[in-house]
Amino acid sequence: MVVSMVAVGFAAAPAAAVDDPDGLTIDAFNPTDVSEKTTVEHELNVTAANVTSSGTHEYTVSLPSAATFNDNGNNGLTSLSVENESGNEIGSIGSGAVTGTSNANSGQDLIISLDTSDETEEDISINANVSVVYDSVNSDVSAPLSLEFDDATTGVASADTSDVTISDTAPGSVDVSYQNDVGDTPSIFYQGQDVTATGLNPGNEYVLRSVDEYDGDNVSSSTFEGEYDADSSGEIEIDTSGLETNDYYLSGPGVNAVRDNTFELTVQDFSAEWDEDSYDTGEEAAEINVDSQRNSYNLNVSADGLDYDELEALFADADGPVGGVAQDANEDDDEIIVRGYRDDSIVANFSRTDISADEYDFDFEVYDTEASDSASVNVTEEDVSASFADGVTTSAAGDVVNVTVELEDSDSTYVSIGGDGVGFFDVVYVEDDDDDDEATFNINTRTMGTNASADAYSSADDIVDADAADNGATFEGADGTTYNNASHFRKGSEGLEQNELARPAQAGEYDLIASEGDFSANDDNELVVENELDISTLDLVEPTVNGVTTHVAPADSTDEADDVAALLEDVTQSENVALDDRLVIQVEADGIEGYVAQESGKPLDALNEGVDGQYLDDLVDDDNKEGVNFNVESTSATANQDPGTLNFEETTVYFGDGQFFVVADTSDSDTFENSISDGDSYDVTYEYTADDDERYTFDDEEPPTWNVNENPDSFAYYASGADTASAETSFTLEEREASFDNENANDTVEVGVSEESSITGTTNVAPGTDISVRLRSESGVSPQFILTDDDAEISEDGTFQAELDTTEGEVGNEATLRFRVGSSNVEEIDALLVEQVDDGEDGEDGEDGEDGEDGQDGEDGQDGEDGTDGEDGTDGEDGTDGEDGTDGEDGTDGEDGTDGEDGGDGSEDGTPGFGALVALVALIAAALLATRRTE
Repeated sequence: MVVSMVAVGFAAAPAAAVDDPDGLTIDAFNPTDVSEKTTVEHELNVTAANVTSSGTHEYTVSLPSAATFNDNGNNGLTSLSVENESGNEIGSIGSGAVTGTSNANSGQDLIISLDTSDETEEDISINANVSVVYDSVNSDVSAPLSLEFDDATTGVASADTSDVTISDTAPGSVDVSYQNDVGDTPSIFYQGQDVTATGLNPGNEYVLRSVDEYDGDNVSSSTFEGEYDADSSGEIEIDTSGLETNDYYLSGPGVNAVRDNTFELTVQDFSAEWDEDSYDTGEEAAEINVDSQRNSYNLNVSADGLDYDELEALFADADGPVGGVAQDANEDDDEIIVRGYRDDSIVANFSRTDISADEYDFDFEVYDTEASDSASVNVTEEDVSASFADGVTTSAAGDVVNVTVELEDSDSTYVSIGGDGVGFFDVVYVEDDDDDDEATFNINTRTMGTNASADAYSSADDIVDADAADNGATFEGADGTTYNNASHFRKGSEGLEQNELARPAQAGEYDLIASEGDFSANDDNELVVENELDISTLDLVEPTVNGVTTHVAPADSTDEADDVAALLEDVTQSENVALDDRLVIQVEADGIEGYVAQESGKPLDALNEGVDGQYLDDLVDDDNKEGVNFNVESTSATANQDPGTLNFEETTVYFGDGQFFVVADTSDSDTFENSISDGDSYDVTYEYTADDDERYTFDDEEPPTWNVNENPDSFAYYASGADTASAETSFTLEEREASFDNENANDTVEVGVSEESSITGTTNVAPGTDISVRLRSESGVSPQFILTDDDAEISEDGTFQAELDTTEGEVGNEATLRFRVGSSNVEEIDALLVEQVDDGEDGEDGEDGEDGEDGQDGEDGQDGEDGTDGEDGTDGEDGTDGEDGTDGEDGTDGEDGTDGEDGGDGSEDGTPGFGALVALVALIAAALLATRRTE
């Protein structure tokens, strides 16, 4: 017999039902679900309406079959309170209005006698707790309790409670299941886990038995292991720590000895071992190899000498625990909980911790089983090294500098710039983010130390942070004062005691020091760098102007080239620019790259990919007082009108090492401020100027504004009174034109009939332009033909060659020959098919004529243009033909004339491509394009 006690609370009586003067209302009744062979305490609260004040009344509670009131000395009552309408108690067991209690009907009825003669006619509440014994049932039974209130004057009022269900819990009806500590029902349990059996008969005794043998699915032999009592919820918690690998079940009421009612227990195998015997304090991915037959579980990890915070930092990259277990559940024991694996590794990051070099013994205990292991590891001091890729990095002041730091045993370092002697100091934190063992970053020397210093550092593939203190750097003054960033340390009276920059960082040698990030000042306000790893020099030199050169490129948008390297593949040096082509102005000058980068917002590593020309226009604006003048002006100004100029806002600017390229589209009507036409010439001048008396000076803001000059127009990097640095050139705009070789006296181009007939000529259209050469028969020719070479190319010297299969025509056929760019005809001329074209190669035989020194057409041969015809050259065979021999005076030059094939077109723009461009600049720098300094 099991006694189940139910907590009882006070229930206030509701208002009397006025429509039912003799009513009986049930206010509370519970519980309603009980088990056979148990004793249950019920709460039963009722209200009787309009109880009269004369005589003795009887309140009867009748139980269903299979239930009797518990003989506890009070006829089944455990508590009783009778209250009037005002909520005042007027009686209880054996006192007040309660004159007696009794049982009847073999204990199934409880009778309570009440005397209300001292009360007025009113509602009364009867709040009782009753103890009921429920006998065995063969199946679940449901029935109500029946209630009657017999008023001595007005008669009987009755009511039924809700049904009470008596459950049949006879053996065989138990559905036992075995759960782990998170409520799952795994197929296998491991020694040491708590196994909870559920679904048992509450209060019954059960025996844990190990299975010795099965007969089919029935347990035929077993061994006693221990006794357990089911709690009021029908559950038993089984301690498996002392059990061996086997199947187990609970024997007792309701549990059949069958395979489905057993659980399997095994011993968890577990091992843990560090992948290496030793790691240094900078190791970021040390591995602990764990092995078990269990797939996923939790591990308590601890180590002598390490507290929880150190363990938390060490295993910050490890997977957290599973099953809802908190990682810090055992924090008070200096244990961290991480996930374990069947066959995998736990990652430990020593670089996140401040633990000392030593040998550490780590203990690994499976969270819910008896399995454990230990593993020791030797931790050594990290041999961190950082070295600059270049001992000296040289750049013009004002440009963008690229710095690379090579790292070993670390993925980060601190780099300081400047220090004593240069009036500037800053520190950045750099980190290798692409795992190539180096950190590469850019410095905008124009903006460092200004209000734009946050933009002065960037990296395309790695991490650079101007707030080094936020990444762990420390700054300490001579008296121990702690500064919260490099700027405060630089200006602090106990720091380096430097002033704000007076102007952009000037030419000079700036120390670059890689270190572990601890900076201080001595009593002389000199910089002290602790744990220095490497030192390099950033050598900023005074910007120069070394030349201006013009080039042409095939027609396209100004930003068509992906970067400066792609642009230079398209350009050909020339002072003549065919309209519709791109004009490219190469300025060999430095010192402005940082300004344009900051003004445009372009990433520092992407300036070679092209910047909108408006930002160059901002720099060279006369009102900007930056001392940079860039003029592209027409030499043919109209009276009373300013000369036409290049509109830089319509250009794209590409930066290269120590130079930049301005790309303009001559087909765009907005490119020049005035209308343009064939023959227009322009002078190009680029210069840096300095004021005679005052030099560039920042405003008084702290930090100073990066692009404000308080003094007259002056270049930021030149002293007052310095010479002007300048370079100049010129170019001429021309209509597109082309001419064909092999033109006869009738202004007709002769074209040979051949499967590979060669058609050649010269054009001012930019080399690299897509062109075509087309030969079309005249209307009277039969059969008609149209022949086109779409693959014709313009060579770097302006010559072109097309090949056509002219065998569709016949000797004597007349045709029209066209040179086309896109769908436009640049040149159109009459053509005639001939048996063979004299290509002038026989003219080379003129060397034989030299032997006679008497009459080659030396002058004609020397004339390049006629030489290409080869027509006069063919007369060389008739050298004795004295008509032209009068020109023999120049015949000594005939040797050059024989090279007419190359020299015949002595175009002034014959130096093509950027490779040749560099050679040309080197050759003529001293003469035409050298930097000039004038007062």
